Amino acid sequence: MLLKYPTTSKTLLDKIVSGDEISWDEFYLKYAPIVKALAKFKGLDANAADDVCQQVMLQFFKQSKTFKFDPNIAKFRTYFGRIVNSKICSYFRNAQDLPTEDLEWIPVDTETENLFMDEWRKVILQEAEQKLKQRVAPETFQAYELYAVQNRPVKKVAEYLDCTENQVYQAKKRCFAMMREILLEMNEADPDLQMELSCYGI
Repeated sequence: MLLKYPTTSKTLLDKIVSGDEISWDEFYLKYAPIVKALAKFKGLDANAADDVCQQVMLQFFKQSKTFKFDPNIAKFRTYFGRIVNSKICSYFRNAQDLPTEDLEWIPVDTETENLFMDEWRKVILQEAEQKLKQRVAPETFQAYELYAVQNRPVKKVAEYLDCTENQVYQAKKRCFAMMREILLEMNEADPDLQMELSCYGI
C-alpha cells in the first residue's frame, strides 16, 4: 500500500507505523473531527458518528503496520478519505440491512468532498501554526496568538506579556509573513488544498 502525504507530517506517520502511542493520540486529535463532521453531514447522530470514527481509526491502525509511503502514488488525504467514505457507507448498509456488496468505491458527491476539504484545511492550518511556533521565539508566537488569532486588544496583550504595543504589532507582522511562506509551500505541495492566504496579505 503506497501513499503520499505532502500535507500530513511524515514524522507523525512514521511514528505511527512504528507503534508510537503518543503519536496515535496526536493523530486521533487531528483527524477525528474530520471523520465526525462528515458522518454528521451524512445524517448520523453524535453517537453514530463516534462509532464510525472508531471504526475508521481501527482500520487505519491495523493497516498502518504495513504502510509503505511513495510520493509518486497517491495522497494520504485521498487514502484516508476513502476509509472514511467506506465506513460511513458500511454503517448505512448495516443499519438498513442492505446487501453486502462492496461499498468502498461509491463516488463521493461534491458537497461531501467540499466539506472534507474544508475540514482537512483546518488540520493543515494547525500544522502550519505548529511550524510557525517552531520558527519564532515563544514570546513572539504568544503575542501573535493572543492578538492575531484570539483577537485580544493590543493594549491587554502588551500588558499581559510586559512588552510595548509596537512589539505586539511587530510580532503579528513577522508571524503573518512566515505563515504566508508556510502556506504557500503547502499549496505548492498540494494544489488541491488552496489554503486561504488573503488574511496574510496575499
